Amino acid sequence: MNLDLERLIGLHDLDVMIADLDRKDILDREKMMGLSPEKAREELITLRTEYVKNINKKWLGLYNQLTKHYGNAVVPAVSCRCTGCLTRLPTAMCSDPERNDRINTCPTCSRIMYWAE
Repeated sequence: MNLDLERLIGLHDLDVMIADLDRKDILDREKMMGLSPEKAREELITLRTEYVKNINKKWLGLYNQLTKHYGNAVVPAVSCRCTGCLTRLPTAMCSDPERNDRINTCPTCSRIMYWAE
């Protein structure tokens, strides 16, 4: 898999974890279990700050723009469909055996896609 693509997927995962720690139901549940969600959130934000330093600026800019617009910038392609907008993808894109060796974007919504195989 393309290294930039792996990093963008990782960044998306970090952003989801940070967003989860902003949810009241999750905060309450973690506090009930004796955890410190505030500290975990701070650590994730610090990790994210360091993590983005290793991402190509072009792709980071696209990621940030898509995140502001859609909320989720990186989505899997499943059954030759973008799971962000559910558009059927071109056959040439789906049948390419090296499709995860570069960053692909959905031709309809422009989200960054990867194929989970």
